[in-house]
Amino acid sequence: MTPSPLRSAAPVLQLAEGLPTEALVMRARAGDRDAESLLYRRFATGVLSTAVRLVGSVSAGEDVVQDAFLICLGRLVQLKNPTQFRPWLLSIVVSLSSKRLRRERLLKWVGLDAVADAQLHHHASGVASVEARGELAVLDAVLRRLPVAQRLAWMLRYVEGEKLEDVAEAMGKSLSTTKRYVLAAERHIAAHVALEAP
Repeated sequence: MTPSPLRSAAPVLQLAEGLPTEALVMRARAGDRDAESLLYRRFATGVLSTAVRLVGSVSAGEDVVQDAFLICLGRLVQLKNPTQFRPWLLSIVVSLSSKRLRRERLLKWVGLDAVADAQLHHHASGVASVEARGELAVLDAVLRRLPVAQRLAWMLRYVEGEKLEDVAEAMGKSLSTTKRYVLAAERHIAAHVALEAP
């Protein structure tokens, strides 16, 4: 008796990992689920680490990234230049992070405090001194008291290492407004934390 042939669902197209982002975007626009999956695998980890540091919580950061990809993939036709996928995705992550932080501030104001599990001092390297970890804990507390836009601008610039122009684009603000946010955050931080250049 010969074995029955294996039944399989629809054939799965395997895309090469090395395809350029713009090619993946074009395929995803045409409804290619494999291209969407590869875009997610290619960019999710990077934006997740950014989201976690911006919102201060791993679970909240994961929620932000999931929501950002749902929005992003649903609006791919709006992306004029497919080579700009990462900056566009980052701007969505920043926007969602900003909304989430504003909501958390409102909840805190009414007495419902959220627990943050991604404070800066937890991201310090294992060789960081106790003093350095203490300064990072103070910095984290100071950052949480800043207006959301200033906090996001400063963290994108100095924690994530984004260029000022990219910070402005991610936040949907002009370069001069973004510079003002960063400068205001720097002044507030300098009044409370003694940051030293390495």
